[in-house]
Amino acid sequence: MSERELKDLKLKVIDYRRFSFIFMILSMFLYIGTLIPFQGKTVEKTEILTCSCLGVMIIALLFFWRMQVAKKKLEKH
Repeated sequence: MSERELKDLKLKVIDYRRFSFIFMILSMFLYIGTLIPFQGKTVEKTEILTCSCLGVMIIALLFFWRMQVAKKKLEKH
């Protein structure tokens, strides 16, 4: 790998880590929304928040997995 490709791979690892943390924080924020009682809260709204939380958590895990793959590729070279 060239020096430029290694630099790009390092930047990808950093970006994937940032995205993973951002989506994890968003997931926690949505989960807190399911716990806090508020007026007009229905079962449907709670289910939507729960499903959104799960979806965002899956996206965060996807970015974490991509980060691990890129990090292993970086460590090889």
